[in-house]
Amino acid sequence: MVRPLTTDDAPGLRAILDADPVTHLFAAEHLERTGLPRPSRLAGMRTASPFLGVLDADGGAGLLGAVWFGANLVPLRLSPEHAPAVAAWVRATRRPISSLFGPAADVLPLWEALREDGGLRAFDVRPEQPLLALAPTDPDRRGLRSRRDRARLHDAGVSPVRWAEGEDVSRLFPAAVAMFTEEVGYSPLERDPQGYRQRVIEGVMDRRTVLALDEDGAVVFKTDVGLAHEGVCQLQGVWLDPRLRGRGLSEPLLRQACSLIGARYDTISLYVNSYNAPARALYRAVGFERIGTFATVLL
Repeated sequence: MVRPLTTDDAPGLRAILDADPVTHLFAAEHLERTGLPRPSRLAGMRTASPFLGVLDADGGAGLLGAVWFGANLVPLRLSPEHAPAVAAWVRATRRPISSLFGPAADVLPLWEALREDGGLRAFDVRPEQPLLALAPTDPDRRGLRSRRDRARLHDAGVSPVRWAEGEDVSRLFPAAVAMFTEEVGYSPLERDPQGYRQRVIEGVMDRRTVLALDEDGAVVFKTDVGLAHEGVCQLQGVWLDPRLRGRGLSEPLLRQACSLIGARYDTISLYVNSYNAPARALYRAVGFERIGTFATVLL
């Protein structure tokens, strides 16, 4: 049985999230923001709740699985045998979705179920995206690297990494657009330029973006705290100006970024496309270790 979740289901949903806070960070942050509706609000409203739950017929076994259902579909824990029922529910709502992402073992069966009967076509399918988390670093080793990193960036004419401020938005925006275009395959300005600019502004105002500048004041490095909840965060949008690539600057810049961000969050995570060998080598050098596998389907 698939149905929208309500406040009555909150303990079961939180148990799923708490079992793997890094993997389920997206859902945890969004649950904190949106909450769950009271049962009385669901009468006659198929999509009143942002979460769908999978339960047995009488509900006696508790919550078997759950899915975030917003502009994106994000399965939290979804057995392949339950994917067709969730797909049928989603199709019946006739709501458009822009992507599916999350644990590969959950995403790919759900995508197959949606594709088989729903006539959906994917813009891109990324079946293997290693999920990484930053491992602890010895303090003495960290201090030595910090001094070397500052010297290397200084010699290259690049500023130390810092949190972005309001006055940085105009120079940050081209870097953000370039990052998105490289990562997704199309410019965010093609679909929703005003919405994308607002998201960049919000990231700065919420102190979720770090950057570095060159001697002319242009942004040459950036990354964002895309998600955060209770001491866990996920980096998104790691970008270095192509002019500076191949000069050994990515590693010190990302290390500085993680040092800043790590002062606020106990765990820093990210996920990366399996075919992006340079990025995977960078994350390995900085100290990230693989803890799981994501998949993304862009529609």
